[in-house]
Amino acid sequence: MSATVVIVNRGAGGGRGRKVWERMAEAEPLLEGAAIVARASAEEALAELDRLLDGPDGAGGVGGTSGIDRLLVVGGDGTLSRVADHLLTRAGGGPVAVPLGLVPAGTGSDLAAALGLPKDATKALRHALDPARGARPRPIDALEMTGPGGRRRFGVNVVSAGVSGQVDQAIAALPKRGAATYLTATLGALARYRPFPCRIAVDGEPWHEGDLLLLAVANGPTFGRGMKIAPDAALDDGLADLVLVPRLPAVQVPIQLPRLYLGKHLTSPYVHFRRGRTIDFEPLADMPPFDVDGDTWPGGPVTIQVRPAALTILA
Repeated sequence: MSATVVIVNRGAGGGRGRKVWERMAEAEPLLEGAAIVARASAEEALAELDRLLDGPDGAGGVGGTSGIDRLLVVGGDGTLSRVADHLLTRAGGGPVAVPLGLVPAGTGSDLAAALGLPKDATKALRHALDPARGARPRPIDALEMTGPGGRRRFGVNVVSAGVSGQVDQAIAALPKRGAATYLTATLGALARYRPFPCRIAVDGEPWHEGDLLLLAVANGPTFGRGMKIAPDAALDDGLADLVLVPRLPAVQVPIQLPRLYLGKHLTSPYVHFRRGRTIDFEPLADMPPFDVDGDTWPGGPVTIQVRPAALTILA
């Protein structure tokens, strides 16, 4: 069994993942001997990952690693989030034993920025692979979402409700994506979005009841390709930074959006902020899907809990 497994999302970033991987694969000697998982769908890739993690005789067991020293993900925040969710589910919520490395090749790559990883994919790959001068294991928290019937999803960087789900839907429909993709999709979603009523409690205390434009449950400081939604958030402090916007008048959009990118919005009267470990979210009307690290998850009542040190990241 190879000590290094690499999962490649060829479709990350509207096809950027494939181009990045093809450029790196033949030119990087540190990849020699690695097990490469590059399949047509996430389901096929995760099924093969299970076989590698369990080993030929199933010795890895639930959450086992079967001799794997590191698992590298070539893709975006959503790709790493899907892999982390799969591993955390296998491990019953964590902690996950195998360290995860990220080679950014997605649309947003906000988690890579929070971890201080090289922006260049080739440099990020070498950083993750070089045993002498490269990355070191770092424990970080995860966000566990539990919905009706025990339906569960784990996030890594930011889980959010409101207009962000519509942003994700708009981006997923685009065949090509660039530097302005998130900004353009955000402006379009804000024009179409209608706030819905909800109740939110934090650590057992009522926090909000009324209309919602956005709720961000942030483990990392940015989402949406550099929007500083929670500028002081830390990936390893055991807390989520909660940013809530009940409703934003249309005239305020061009005023508040630049403040969001700069991380200067927390003093706005339109923004509420606090920290917490457990968030109970109850929509009181139909809502868009949740945003989970740039991917969508069906909307509905949910409890979000911080799982301290559930993952180990190579950074």
